Amino acid sequence: MLDDNNSGLSFKIVNDESVIKFTKSSIYNDIIEFISNLNKSVIAVEMKPLEKFQLASEYNNKGNENFLLLSKNVYNIFQLIKNMNKCIDSCPPIKQPFRFGNKGFQKFCEEYYKEIDEHLPQILNDSGIDNISEHTFQLAYYLKNSIGNKNRIDYGTGHELNFLLFLFCLNKLHFFTSSDYKHLVLVLYRQYLEGVRRIQIIYTVEPAGSRGAWGLDDFQFLVFLFGAAQLSYNRNIKTDDIEKKELVELWAPKYLYFDALKYISMLKHAPFHESSQMLYDISGVETWYH
Repeated sequence: MLDDNNSGLSFKIVNDESVIKFTKSSIYNDIIEFISNLNKSVIAVEMKPLEKFQLASEYNNKGNENFLLLSKNVYNIFQLIKNMNKCIDSCPPIKQPFRFGNKGFQKFCEEYYKEIDEHLPQILNDSGIDNISEHTFQLAYYLKNSIGNKNRIDYGTGHELNFLLFLFCLNKLHFFTSSDYKHLVLVLYRQYLEGVRRIQIIYTVEPAGSRGAWGLDDFQFLVFLFGAAQLSYNRNIKTDDIEKKELVELWAPKYLYFDALKYISMLKHAPFHESSQMLYDISGVETWYH
């Protein structure tokens, strides 16, 4: 948990009754609409290597593919997320008698929290949006909680949701435009995904609330939603291609869904239909659209 401060913010979803109330609220509908808009933005769009994305204002559009250029606000958040790697590199796992939950993760969290506290306020101020700095604490809270639980040394879909809410709040503050949406998925979310995967491997963090083979995935959810959107209306790639190792390797650099399957196959050595039963069952649907 993060330290409390005098922001005046408090938790509103604390029990079953408040969950029901939340699902009937306008903000819930706004979040669902945001996810839907992100999904639509990547329909039939392939991934590009992250290292090719640059700040648009630093390059003349002539001779550059437009997809590889990022708006200033997207680029600045991109750099902040990339800094996760720097913090991981400076906080190696420690020697300890147990295999899982390496306490080096706690040092990493402290370092990345400092990175967020140092750079996020400046990024918000540089956006030129009136009064956006008033929301620094809440935005920082979501981003800090997106990397996992420092005390339990675990990570799961709830932490992934915190990252989505970080983007959602920025969007509500008009930090992004609709033309940025595909980059929120294929650049920001993807860079975040690479960072948390490094965390999962290096610090052997436990899956938070995982249902193991009976859940969709130990760590992520959105990657499959966005990944299926990329493949919507693709007539060349079939849903049951996910069972073919050579095709997973072929399509992983271009599609989030296959990239996720490649990562799962690296972590789990049991047959796919045993280790990821729900994903295996989903491969039986007729099209990616469904």
